[in-house]
Amino acid sequence: MRVLVVQNYDNTGLGQVGAALAEAGADLDLRLPYRGDPLPDDAAGHDAMVVLGGGQNALADDEYPYFPALLELTRDFADKDRAVLGICLGSQLVARAFGGENRIGGANEFGWHGVSLTPDAK
Repeated sequence: MRVLVVQNYDNTGLGQVGAALAEAGADLDLRLPYRGDPLPDDAAGHDAMVVLGGGQNALADDEYPYFPALLELTRDFADKDRAVLGICLGSQLVARAFGGENRIGGANEFGWHGVSLTPDAK
């Protein structure tokens, strides 16, 4: 299993997800686009993608010009029925890739929080 890992910020490693991937014998392809690493053109060559967190605003395309390409890549993974996991900023970018609304400037959310589906999501 080859997994693309997109790191968006310094010192935001895989943590326990990395331990699980190592246990599964995954071959990791780590990209740091915020430092100029190119993203793959499409999902070919990868079985899954993990998009890590960071301190960026998920709507800051001007400051992080790779965001639009990352959104397109996320959609390509989904179109090819390949797993995508977004963590923190990564989850905001995944939501944005599929038309979700990112609300910037609301309540801060740090740490572990319970989540549940809204009636529409059910």
